[in-house]
Amino acid sequence: MAEAILFNVAARIIESLGSLALKQIGLLWGITDELEKLKNTVSTIQAVLLDAEEQWAMNRQVRDWLEKLKDVFYDVDDLLDGFSTECLLREMMTRDKMAKKVRIFFSKSNPLVYDLKMGHKIKAIRQKLDAIANDRKFHLEERPAEIRVSARKRDDTHSYVPDANVIGREDDKKEIIKRLLSDSDIKENVGILPITGIGGLGKTTLAQFIFNDLKVDKHFQLKMWVCVSDNFDVRKIVEKILESARKQKPETIEMDTLVHGLRKAIVGKKYLLVLDDVWNEDVKKWDDLKVLLEVGASGSRMLITTRSKKVAQITQTIAEYSLQCLDERESWCLFKQVAFEKGQELENSRKVEVGKEIVEKCYGVPLVIKTIGRLLSLENSEAGWFSFKNKLPAIKEDGILPTLKLSYDQLPSHLKQCFAYCSIFPKDYVMKKSTLIKLWIAQGFIKLSNQNECLEDVGDKYFMHLHWRSFFLKAKTDYLGNVITFKMHDLMHDLAMSVAGSLITTLESEEKSISEKTRHVSVVDNIDFSSVIPMSSSKASRIRTLLSLGEFKDLQESSTSCEAIFLSLKFLRVLNLQGRRLDLVPSSICKLKHLRDLDLSWNDKIKMLPDSIPRLQNLYTLRLSYCSSLKELPRGITKLVNLRHLYNNGCENLTYMPCGLGELKNLQTLSKFVVHSDSAPEDSGRLSVLNRLNSLRGKLQISGLRSREEDVASDYKGANLKEKEHLQVLTLRWRRGNVNACDEMALEGFEPHPNLKKMYVEYYGGVRVPMWLLSLTNLVHLSLNDCRILKYLPPLSRLPFLKSISLNFLDEIEYVSDCGDNNELSSSSSSSSSEFFPSLERIFLHGCHNLKGWWRRSDSYNVYVNTIDHKNSFEAPSMTRTKGNALLFPRLSKLAIWHCPMLTSLPMFPHLEKELYLRDARWKATMSSVCNGKSLKASALWSSTVFRNWCLSHWGFNMLPLYESSKSQIVQA
Repeated sequence: MAEAILFNVAARIIESLGSLALKQIGLLWGITDELEKLKNTVSTIQAVLLDAEEQWAMNRQVRDWLEKLKDVFYDVDDLLDGFSTECLLREMMTRDKMAKKVRIFFSKSNPLVYDLKMGHKIKAIRQKLDAIANDRKFHLEERPAEIRVSARKRDDTHSYVPDANVIGREDDKKEIIKRLLSDSDIKENVGILPITGIGGLGKTTLAQFIFNDLKVDKHFQLKMWVCVSDNFDVRKIVEKILESARKQKPETIEMDTLVHGLRKAIVGKKYLLVLDDVWNEDVKKWDDLKVLLEVGASGSRMLITTRSKKVAQITQTIAEYSLQCLDERESWCLFKQVAFEKGQELENSRKVEVGKEIVEKCYGVPLVIKTIGRLLSLENSEAGWFSFKNKLPAIKEDGILPTLKLSYDQLPSHLKQCFAYCSIFPKDYVMKKSTLIKLWIAQGFIKLSNQNECLEDVGDKYFMHLHWRSFFLKAKTDYLGNVITFKMHDLMHDLAMSVAGSLITTLESEEKSISEKTRHVSVVDNIDFSSVIPMSSSKASRIRTLLSLGEFKDLQESSTSCEAIFLSLKFLRVLNLQGRRLDLVPSSICKLKHLRDLDLSWNDKIKMLPDSIPRLQNLYTLRLSYCSSLKELPRGITKLVNLRHLYNNGCENLTYMPCGLGELKNLQTLSKFVVHSDSAPEDSGRLSVLNRLNSLRGKLQISGLRSREEDVASDYKGANLKEKEHLQVLTLRWRRGNVNACDEMALEGFEPHPNLKKMYVEYYGGVRVPMWLLSLTNLVHLSLNDCRILKYLPPLSRLPFLKSISLNFLDEIEYVSDCGDNNELSSSSSSSSSEFFPSLERIFLHGCHNLKGWWRRSDSYNVYVNTIDHKNSFEAPSMTRTKGNALLFPRLSKLAIWHCPMLTSLPMFPHLEKELYLRDARWKATMSSVCNGKSLKASALWSSTVFRNWCLSHWGFNMLPLYESSKSQIVQA
């Protein structure tokens, strides 16, 4: 990684030296000349770094020179960052009208400034750099600065192909399924079949292909999937199997309880268990696990994916399946899909000829073919393809990593450091894209081309460049198609570790140690920081990242350990103490003046944050999510002028927000705003502090709302939600039990920007919702919960992109639409699309005890509806359109109705083909009518937990406990 990052570190140093803050410091301390000389030295070195990067692999002298340079560059970067921080502190103190103290603090008579001997430090470090620059016994050429790669604009699509698009594995799938389902020559209850092959062949993808096959689905009563990876810990694997079987995490970690739960879950059942990516070659460990799984019914199977032949030998009871490389035709077919736009070969282009020569050298390895194909898809010139072909050797089994590194070598250096940084996460770790981008920002990896750009948006572009090139896989997206989480292929993780070298260390056991070259550290699971990080030695003193990853059960990090971190690791940019069960945060945290990203989330004992927090002037991101005991935010938080993200969702004991929060002009994330209570201090922040925070994006929850006349008049419109164009999700939560005549006035004042995508309203005490709801033309989800006297809704069919509607515990509502059917349907019939709810995919109705139908029927319009006689079923005409020719619910795929006893009529749902969930017994014979006679796919809900998980994944909110949930029924036509 050294050869890749130094160019960027140099650029960062030059940028700092040219900043106004450093120029002011230079004048103040009389070191302007030294700073200018330092800038010239770094610029001279930077000019040859790109050439040094190319020579790094082949020239040991260049490698040694870069290693020396790396340490000094980091020291310069830290020193200059410290100077800039002092300037920020000075500005903060000036704002506090402490100008006299500021002058004293920054004068040469101040002992702190005198001891720093600023001029001497700068001069010494410059001379050290000069010596390294002159110590070149080799020639390096100057190169112009890199031109940053931008994404190629495509007309309709790009070269990325979803993982589900499996090429060339149909025969493999059929043969493995045949072996899995066959009972011949198998004596044990549980047959074990390993899939073996070199990395990158697609063993995991093939296993997924098989796991989701309909024939397999029907054959086994229970299917479970566990990713094992490097660490074969029997207890953890049992826990994962049990989680997969129950679809929920076990509440205990006691081995005896886990084993009992596992036996109960699988005993007597014919199950399929996939153990993906197994490396364990210890027979005893395998036997310890195997004996726990033998209680399954005869015909149960385990499918194992592994690179190790020895693993296959010690596990198999069914002959292993050795996965082979793709043949020439299959390889070319895969390459075409990713390298050419829309998978079409280019006519009269030499790229086809060159592409086939490249594919021949790929040895039929799918990962390599896809990675190279996506790389070349972004290369427009034929010359670029020729150049790449000449660098590419034929791949052998041990040559995949060097081949993948060719794709890494093609990256610009700013993407190289971003990719290498990902090795800080362990293998098979599910990474959050937004978190990773913020970590990149904290390390200074993201650079803006102009002042109008946003760091997070540029970081997103960086991520997508790497994703398109197959450095990231298994991406999961949200309702808008944005990537939320992702993983890395094992080989890509190996590559990231290889290029990162000693700079990054992941500590997964107390036996592993870090070196003095290490700058970024992650600690996994229940490992105590103090046991693995030598706080008192110089080995850890230069660490810039300290991440706490994994699950933390029965872990209690002491305040003494935190104090040691704060005092010893002074150069931290990122500190993650998530879930380490802290009871307090020592005030010495202010020593971490370089800190950009602080994660204290899931520490449910923290009640207060120290008053020293405002001294963290560089802080960009503060995570306090699910610090459930936190009572208030420090008042000084409003002095964190660089704060961009404040995550405080799940902080249920917060009673007010600090006054002055509106001064944080850079704030983009504010998860939760708590409206002050009567017990809050006089100077607590009112809703009006949101007025100028128009850069807010993502999700915002406003909770604790109450509708007093004085609040409505002075405060609610002052929130200025209509100007927050980047906000995507808004939750308005009134206080439970609130019913007030002023609620409608209050909600009227909360009109959001039309760009809003999701809206949740909870415990609202009004009878109507404002008509501005229909102005939210980009809304995709609407949820109204526990609005006990809400009776009237506007015609939601006018929202063209609405995908889901969720109405829960609306006691007074009688009809979904306050508009008569003749008006609403005639409006749909006359529209350009002629579709009624053109985008709606999901409807959820629960606990609406007075709900009678979708709308009040109008015989004059002769609309086709289903009616219930309460004894039999629906009386339903077989029509898909209304008299006015409006196509009804063309995209509806899920309909769920619980506890709506007065419901007597519904519109036709002629296109409903996937899921129908009905709670009340008298609905049992109604499905065929509702769906116009079509058969649906359905599965039983066996517990309230399963149902709540289903609601969370499909509707985006947690359900209240179901009445008689264990008796819930699903009707299948």
